[in-house]
Amino acid sequence: MSELKIPKRMTTALVNSLTAGVVPRIGLEHIAVGRRPEVEAILRDMENIADGGAAFKLITGKFGSGKSFLLQIIRNYAMDRDFVVADADLSPERRLVGTKGQGLATYRELMSHLSTRTRPDGGALEIMLQKWIMGLQQAVMQEKGLTADAPQLAEEVEQRIYSVASGMRGLVHGFDFAKVLASYWNGHKLAEDELKQDALRWLRGEFATRTEARKALGVGVSLTMITGTII
Repeated sequence: MSELKIPKRMTTALVNSLTAGVVPRIGLEHIAVGRRPEVEAILRDMENIADGGAAFKLITGKFGSGKSFLLQIIRNYAMDRDFVVADADLSPERRLVGTKGQGLATYRELMSHLSTRTRPDGGALEIMLQKWIMGLQQAVMQEKGLTADAPQLAEEVEQRIYSVASGMRGLVHGFDFAKVLASYWNGHKLAEDELKQDALRWLRGEFATRTEARKALGVGVSLTMITGTII
């Protein structure tokens, strides 16, 4: 039988987390025991989701029964399969509903914890947006026969952004969402970091008022207002 070798950085992270009484972020597969049925069931859900389906699960159990441990395992499996994951701990300040901004606080927490395989510790929103827009740019260049320095490329990409996002126009503030995405693209092509950061602030729900959002991006609503209404 071959000896299993675990990288030192991983063993250190595992030992430090377990010593502190928290669930490790990495290396869980090396210490997971007796969770195969649950993991396999959720992995089947992931396959369904990857094909365009959906799933919803509630995991319950007594204190110390391994709920957080199982969720972290699933989180790692999801990222390994190129899913984007987000997690947030609910508290009196972060709830699904509330009259004092608790729902917005939950949304902001989820946005800050957006994670991918290359950004497993959160903060993946901008990378995801860049990857999506660069994909649109490459598609436009191939379809239109344009080069990266073609004068009309920027306008063609902006039109493609609105086209892709057109399916959301029937939703509340769907057009504003498309406009914010276009603003991020304009900030990218013009090297205007402030415009890019304003677009990210809107997507993260960080504008406090409509006036502030309109001044920065020209949209009539802040995502703060949207999430405050929906959540």
